[in-house]
Amino acid sequence: MRDDSASYYDSREFTELLDMYENMLADGSSVYFDSMDIANIAEYYSINGDWDKSDGAIEYGLRLHPSDADILISKANNLLRRGFKDEARVLTESISDPDNQELLYLKGEIELAFDRPDDADAYFTQAVELSDNDPGMFNDIIVKYMDNRNYDLCQKWLDMALVLYPDSRNFIELQADLYFDTNQADTAIEWYNHLLDEFAYDTYYWDQLGRIYYEKNDYSKARECFEFIEAIEPDDKSARMMKASCIFNMDDWKGAYDIYKELLDEDPSSYTLLYYCGRCLYEMERYDDAYDKFMDTLAMLMLDDDVPQEMYVEIYYYIADTAHRTGRKEQAERCLHDGLALDPNDEDLLELSKKILS
Repeated sequence: MRDDSASYYDSREFTELLDMYENMLADGSSVYFDSMDIANIAEYYSINGDWDKSDGAIEYGLRLHPSDADILISKANNLLRRGFKDEARVLTESISDPDNQELLYLKGEIELAFDRPDDADAYFTQAVELSDNDPGMFNDIIVKYMDNRNYDLCQKWLDMALVLYPDSRNFIELQADLYFDTNQADTAIEWYNHLLDEFAYDTYYWDQLGRIYYEKNDYSKARECFEFIEAIEPDDKSARMMKASCIFNMDDWKGAYDIYKELLDEDPSSYTLLYYCGRCLYEMERYDDAYDKFMDTLAMLMLDDDVPQEMYVEIYYYIADTAHRTGRKEQAERCLHDGLALDPNDEDLLELSKKILS
């Protein structure tokens, strides 16, 4: 699912509003702001993770507008985003504004945080009714359910939205995304293709299609999708990486290596690219070159504390194998030992040990 959170916060109107607020802070003056403007400023800061700035905007807003519902809703939103769901609930219950659709929506979010989707649905229904079936409110509810993996409720709201707005690109896209997220691959393909019939240059749809075909092991069709993205956006490195993965899985080692090497030249600190360059060289039986790439990969892996053990086991296997094939007996035995120390039952390493230690 793509992130379309920018919208209003990228507008000139909001940029000028934010500049006015920040200039006020810089020169120590006091300027009057509408309560909704302050709420939007606080929301902007919280979206960007600037919690202190968001809290500061809320405090300033409450000095101007004590007990204002919109500003208190922003404060409760901040509490919820930081994981303080109990505090957020207490605050929302203290706000006396029964016809505020944003408050009802927030109460629904809080119920979801407590894993009470049916209670959340009741609040969301009230919020939509008050909004007069506003498509933006439908969108927020659908996305919230999708993010929380409440897929049945997500489909329920999509069904309603598509009845009301059958030609909405947004809801058609969300339906395609839901099929994607729920592994209904063939149906998702139909919906993304329907979108591409009208929006042929939207790389998001090509990327989603490519990933579906990739998961279906249809690497030829997946490659075509990523090549379309390249044609539209030549600098899209993610598409080039996925194209290389397709070619790699089609056993075109030279073609894959050329792309991985080009990407590695642009990002020499990537151990993933180093590893795949090594794998391609290995499959091309260029064992000396592959050994060097695998050794460089190992050195980079050791700089990252988050590398999973499985990655070390795999790299030790390839270093041991290429060292064995190129006459580096001590290095082969050492890496074999290191790999088996991590996983004594790894079948590839155990099979390799028969060759190295015989």
